[in-house]
Amino acid sequence: MNTTANQRDTQSNKTAIITGSGRGIGKDIAIQLTNHVRNLVVCSGTQHEINSVVKEIENINNQVNVLGSRCDVRISSQVNSLVQSAADKFGSETREILVNNAGVTIDKKLLDTSEDEWDQTIDTNLKGAFLLAKAVLPHMIQRNSEVILNVNSGAGKTGFSDLSSYCASKFGLLGLAESLALEVDAYNIRVRQ
Repeated sequence: MNTTANQRDTQSNKTAIITGSGRGIGKDIAIQLTNHVRNLVVCSGTQHEINSVVKEIENINNQVNVLGSRCDVRISSQVNSLVQSAADKFGSETREILVNNAGVTIDKKLLDTSEDEWDQTIDTNLKGAFLLAKAVLPHMIQRNSEVILNVNSGAGKTGFSDLSSYCASKFGLLGLAESLALEVDAYNIRVRQ
């Protein structure tokens, strides 16, 4: 049997949403997923980064459907619009994979960190994951089998000097993931870090 056809069949019902996929780890994850899913949703706060990633993915594998969108994960209306756009484009019956990757790092001592910098870090790294999970969970619960992956780091387990806001956000992400995993286990939804 044709391996490529088999791969396309297994991919046909999977959609992956990757936040912070305009560059770095998120972009690498999106590119790696081109061989495992039929539909990719890539988003970033910067439109030109998204445009570049969409072109790159289409050049790598033109069998993958790509939706590129500017989205500030700190803003619920933008997150909800992103998830709705994905459902509209790819259908509400696709199995979804959510990769919460969007993140920022403020490399400063606590005394030098402004309230705005603290809020930006917590809102992007932690609130963003909350908003995305909340937006996709109703769809995931209906299908009774999905995956949420939160990209974390060693700063989610150990404090580091000059990274208090980042460590706080990543420790929070760990707690969010562990609690959410217990809440959605009955729906066969896996939450991983």
